[in-house]
Amino acid sequence: MPGAAGLLAPPAPLLAQSREFWQTVDAAQLRAGVDIGLSSPGALIRLSPARGAAALTSRELKLHANGKPVALQATASDVQLQAAGMDVAPGTAMARVAPGNGPGRYRLTAAAANGRYVMHVFEPDSNVVLRARADRNHAVAGNTVSVTVDLSHDGRAVPMKAEALLVAPDGSSQTATVVRGRDGSIRASARMPSSNGTTPGLWELQVFATGDGVQRDARTAFAVAQPTARFSGVQSVNAAALRIALPVQAGSPGRYEARGTLYATGPDHVLRPVAQGHSATWMQPGTHTLVLSFDRKHLPTGYGAPFEVRQLELHDQTRIAPLEVRARGLRF
Repeated sequence: MPGAAGLLAPPAPLLAQSREFWQTVDAAQLRAGVDIGLSSPGALIRLSPARGAAALTSRELKLHANGKPVALQATASDVQLQAAGMDVAPGTAMARVAPGNGPGRYRLTAAAANGRYVMHVFEPDSNVVLRARADRNHAVAGNTVSVTVDLSHDGRAVPMKAEALLVAPDGSSQTATVVRGRDGSIRASARMPSSNGTTPGLWELQVFATGDGVQRDARTAFAVAQPTARFSGVQSVNAAALRIALPVQAGSPGRYEARGTLYATGPDHVLRPVAQGHSATWMQPGTHTLVLSFDRKHLPTGYGAPFEVRQLELHDQTRIAPLEVRARGLRF
């Protein structure tokens, strides 16, 4: 496309697709039997002991269907899993459901269990898939992040029940709101706390769904920054020089950067991206100005006004944090 060479669109939020779920279980549940719904052959079952829980081996895991034993195939020991680069706790047991055992209800037992465990069930060949996509890759403290969720079986939408948690980098969590739209779609959302703590890392909005007799969990991750600065309108626009002055209100000392993509109108009257600009400077608390300039030499033949600045962004370079993203900045 004329004028678009070398210009990269902002990455879309990651679409998480899940054929697995996690569940915390204790020794009493494992001795009595934990019910598991499977949708395909070849499921992998893993039990990871919490602190103080007894170690298990794959030989100590038993599976039944309709009261009859189902063969489990040993896969790898905890030592072998760790050697392969998996972050598993010592004493973790993992086994695969033997071929020939398809969809249905199963009961998992472990008579040697003592303590609490995290059970992970993964169905690599399942056609029951939970999808979740957040509405952004990053947020500012105080923003609300939403995740659109759907469960499908062979591409067909499946009615489901869902819950969600907002999980901070330090592992603390709070319940997120889950609502169902008139079209049947499900959306989970949570407001970011005003303080994102001192532990570095990404936040997660985790969704737990049940439908068609199976469980699925999906995790979406995003960065959260403190609102250390913000755009406060447009100071001036010089259309002839392709220069825009942007006032910035800084609340904390730091180096702040403005970025934007210039769209120009082509001979067919369609706006297309032709150039990118950025400007950065150190700021103390108060009002400052960042100037975005675009070189007219980057305009392809026949391109001109009206112009539009899109994907206008404000970044805190000191803290490596995006503060604002405006899909449509201004038109001139």
